[in-house]
Amino acid sequence: MEEYLKAVIEQIRCKNVRPYVERELRDHLEDQINDNIASGMDKDEAVRAAVKDMGDPIETGIALDRVHRPSIAWGMIALVFVISIAAALIHFAIASGAEGSVYNQSSKTMIMFGAGFLVMLAIYFVDYTHVARFSKLIALCLIGLCIYARMFGTYINGAQLWVRAFFIDINVEAVMMLYVPVFAGILYKYRNGSATSSKRHSAVFDFIKILFWMIVPVFLVMQMPALVTALMMLISMLTLLTIATSKGWFKVSKPTAIASIWGVFVGLPVIASVVMFFGNGLADYQKARLVAFFTGSGEASYLPNILRNVVASCRFYGSNGVDASITIPEYNSAYVLSYISITYGLIAGILIACALAALIAIVFGISLKQKNQLGMLMGCGCGMVLLVTTFINIFQNLGWFPPSRTFLPLMSSGGSYIIVTYILIGIVLSIYKYKSIYPKHVSVDYRLL
Repeated sequence: MEEYLKAVIEQIRCKNVRPYVERELRDHLEDQINDNIASGMDKDEAVRAAVKDMGDPIETGIALDRVHRPSIAWGMIALVFVISIAAALIHFAIASGAEGSVYNQSSKTMIMFGAGFLVMLAIYFVDYTHVARFSKLIALCLIGLCIYARMFGTYINGAQLWVRAFFIDINVEAVMMLYVPVFAGILYKYRNGSATSSKRHSAVFDFIKILFWMIVPVFLVMQMPALVTALMMLISMLTLLTIATSKGWFKVSKPTAIASIWGVFVGLPVIASVVMFFGNGLADYQKARLVAFFTGSGEASYLPNILRNVVASCRFYGSNGVDASITIPEYNSAYVLSYISITYGLIAGILIACALAALIAIVFGISLKQKNQLGMLMGCGCGMVLLVTTFINIFQNLGWFPPSRTFLPLMSSGGSYIIVTYILIGIVLSIYKYKSIYPKHVSVDYRLL
């Protein structure tokens, strides 16, 4: 039997799948051997008969190699490429008519799109299960980065967001978005722990530890302050925890756990926001913005009103004659969608939004079709980051969301945001690569080698 298994496995070129295929074949052979023994054969005869029934090992191995082969999501790569080219052309146009910081940002952004695309392809070649295997270590590093930024980071507009590594300035707010797929790996690790817990209180304790991994980074990001990113992280991680709980990964009451986490973590931010608003948790300019946004009056409501008027005045195609560089701030970053609609018409803005919606739909489609549960959850985490950030940014450009630091994936300037977005897409491509290789569950235990 061992010689037969060795001959079959040698035909499979993907080394990652070999252990799983061998285990499946071994289990099948052992079941057949036991059936043969039960029918009256001696052990040696039962083994020979079982191996014979499996067929020629070379042909079997070649057939399995065809099935368990890495896949490439060419459609997704093509769509990302098209969006990247469109974004590069838009920033080229912005840089051509701009000066100072806007010119520098958009000029660098064109380079960052190319670098980001290469990073995406590099991440594709990384096995996404490694993220889960080292998820707690990666999470601690990200939490440590937040703490370092809080202590030694650079202040920009009242927020401590930037740290310098050698000659590179890193936006910690952007990097923390990677915590969401890492959190998916942490959830998967606790699935194993909770599944083997013999006592109910052990499973509940595991669930409390999961909440700790979720609360700490959100709290630290809020302290920067980066409230929108903290909100995005919280919603995304709550969604992942809901999916994992609904699949029975933890020995807790599903309805009670799901209702509790959403009740607490949707209610608490509202309470915290009220406390921060009437206390000293928000800067005066932040309070003014909120009051102005909800009352529609005051200087802080100026930008939302301008954005609403801009949307109303945009032509279906072609420029509406308004100079976006004068009318709208950050027109190459947070409000790039408004710039596109003003300069090229509503049809251009709608096409960009539809392209991003299609990309997000593909991400969720790839993720939800995964038989591997880790890949499913991690892919959904990447999709949630892209979905929530896109949703908030579009609403902000329409004047329906208070002015804040947001970005439109694959479109806004900002090197850290661009690279992080491509990393998220690269993780999804890696998940798709192994869709026919990994079984429903894989081992993510830490190994030195």
